[in-house]
Amino acid sequence: MAGRLAAEGRPIPFEADSVRLSAGYGDVAAFHGGRYPAGAVLGFKALTLARELLFPRGGSFVRERCAIETPFPGGGFRDAAEMVLRSVSRDRYRLDLSLPVPVGTVPAPVEGYFFFRFLQDGGCAGFSLRPGLVPEEFYAATEDLHLGRGDTEAAEARALELRRALASAIRALDPSELFVVHEARAAAPFPEGDEPPPLEEAGALGLIDHEVYDVTVESLRRYHGNSALCGLCLVWSLVRQLGRHAGVEAFERRSVEVTAGARGSGILDGLEYLFRGFGEGRADFDFGWAEGLGAPRAPMGSGAFAFRFVLPGREPTTFVLKERYVPHEYFALCERRAGAPGVFGEEPERRRLQLEFARLALREPEMFEVVP
Repeated sequence: MAGRLAAEGRPIPFEADSVRLSAGYGDVAAFHGGRYPAGAVLGFKALTLARELLFPRGGSFVRERCAIETPFPGGGFRDAAEMVLRSVSRDRYRLDLSLPVPVGTVPAPVEGYFFFRFLQDGGCAGFSLRPGLVPEEFYAATEDLHLGRGDTEAAEARALELRRALASAIRALDPSELFVVHEARAAAPFPEGDEPPPLEEAGALGLIDHEVYDVTVESLRRYHGNSALCGLCLVWSLVRQLGRHAGVEAFERRSVEVTAGARGSGILDGLEYLFRGFGEGRADFDFGWAEGLGAPRAPMGSGAFAFRFVLPGREPTTFVLKERYVPHEYFALCERRAGAPGVFGEEPERRRLQLEFARLALREPEMFEVVP
């Protein structure tokens, strides 16, 4: 275990929603999947180095305050930044192929450069990939695939083989061996967040995405943060029940289609971590459909609690939240806070009920009715 931890690097601490969390390489790999493993591990190593440069005397990334600039278009790197810092979804990720880079910066395959800049609270960490680490065959295979030259299936298989080999090589290196540092200015200190509230042990869900991954509800929380644990844990309970209903031990993630009748940040983030469907057009929201089923209403006009899944080779399956599990008191507090945020004085009680419902969702094996 110690050798594996040294190769992958220690978990990266960060703050989100005023609590302290951390994400390891396994979280990044599972969120991204296995299509661009070299980019995912490169992103994790870049985040590790950026933290060291920004916080030499201790400190952590703060999701709401950190931004990234890069001319590197790789999807694996982008997903690493999104998993740890939520940079893309919070509009703090600037991809600019024309961004000026230091002389001698290594070009990326097809377009762009291997240069990365992290910014937070007056601090700056800018660095590039050391020359000679990416084999020429990797460039050639990537360009062949991009231009559609030769047998596409064979080209994709060869490219994936090279990506995995490069990922293994990168994982074995310390960030100081991977990157050349061009800018290093420490960020201003920021008050440390609180410990996150503990959640129930709820097992693991299996995902298939070029590789097989086991993810826990804590994996989802590391992606989401702490603001809407109720929706996040509701999704966990729902997908766990879906797996049992369908007799599926591991979901072929990028083949699952989802229609969600209720929208909230926990619901969105939970479904996106598990199935990556909203960005790829396999998932959407349909409030009218869910309300038409008579599903329990979500607060603040955000739909109703019905969800439809289509697994490969199967008919659609719809799940509706059972009325006895609807947290009416909690929803009422959410409505009052939304209506008068400046004078809302019941936040501790709202948080308590939110956590109570989240823990209930993790305990209950069948919170949903399966309907035709």
